[in-house]
Amino acid sequence: MALRVGATTALVVLLAIIGTAVLFDRQQLAEIRGRTETTARTADDVVDAPPGTWLVKLTESGHEATRSMPADLAASAVGVGPDVTGQTSFTADGRSWPAWVDQRDGVTYVAVYDIRLHTGEEQRLLVSTIAAGVMGVLLAALTGLLAGRRAVRPLGEAMELQRQFVADASHELRTPLAVISTRAQLLRRHVAADAAAGGGGAASARRLAEVDQLVHDTQAMADVVSDLLLSAQLEHVDEVAERVDLGALASEVVRSLMPYAAERGVTLVDEDAGVGGGGGGACVVDGVAPSLRRSVLALVDNAISHSDKGSEVEVRSSMAGSEVRVDVVDHGHGVDVEDVERLSRRFSRGDGASGVRRVGLGLALVTQIVRSHGGRLEVAATPGGGATFSLLIPAAGDD
Repeated sequence: MALRVGATTALVVLLAIIGTAVLFDRQQLAEIRGRTETTARTADDVVDAPPGTWLVKLTESGHEATRSMPADLAASAVGVGPDVTGQTSFTADGRSWPAWVDQRDGVTYVAVYDIRLHTGEEQRLLVSTIAAGVMGVLLAALTGLLAGRRAVRPLGEAMELQRQFVADASHELRTPLAVISTRAQLLRRHVAADAAAGGGGAASARRLAEVDQLVHDTQAMADVVSDLLLSAQLEHVDEVAERVDLGALASEVVRSLMPYAAERGVTLVDEDAGVGGGGGGACVVDGVAPSLRRSVLALVDNAISHSDKGSEVEVRSSMAGSEVRVDVVDHGHGVDVEDVERLSRRFSRGDGASGVRRVGLGLALVTQIVRSHGGRLEVAATPGGGATFSLLIPAAGDD
């Protein structure tokens, strides 16, 4: 706000200075023209010239000039032709000197204005205006800064209260959700055992499917609560950065999610392109390993969730100049690249009716984590269908 107010004020001041200079020039030129005309028309000698003007008297026998008049300028004025009358100007000493020529009774009078007076007044006016403008800009910027802080303070306090509420609520919900999840899993075991003892049947299979869905729903709710807690704490907890091999970390995520991908009929492939293969110590960044693992895990999990059975999800890490790059490539429904910024906000979703993927809190967490490491998240369409999510994080410097 301070920058905007200062910039706006500076623009207004600049326009005011330009306008003042133009008006001053016009006014002064009109005044100079009137003064030289009056002096030339009323002169009868060169002795009593008004302050700021010089007179030159030309006759058939010779010429006279005011003593204080510069010699170069007097020489230019003496050379005025007999057909010249009215407003004119002479060039001398690198300047243009406004003048008025009046001819009467065979005598020519030339009144020349000392343009240095006008230049001096103009410079003083500009200096004063610029000084006042700079003071105005500084005061406006300071006012904008103070007003901006005062206006934003309640918003900051409200956001902090919201963050604290989300963190507290998520923390309090984790324990009862863990208990519910445990009981749901125990219930599933009992229902499965009863179904096996009773010989199965349609009713038993239906009850077992409903209990399985209950277990899945409680786990999904627990994941959402964990994401909320991580999101609330991510930018407010100072974690110690360490050297992390992002290529090895991505390979570890692939290995851990392979059983999950197999259950969904998706082939998870590790295509590590790092120097030396398998990470090789080449894809090293300075960061927090758990957070980075969480970001890669979220992208791979999202790719698996939106891939059709029989398709592949490729994960590869490589060096891209001074950055470490991790690509997660799927061949699913794809995502509109233009919607990435919107989808990066919490709980934003794509248009489910259009068949594109729906993204919740996970992508927002990935964005937060990557930005906190000085990197960025890029999304592009996969050739042939699908989406490619890429993490780019600055590589660690040499020790």
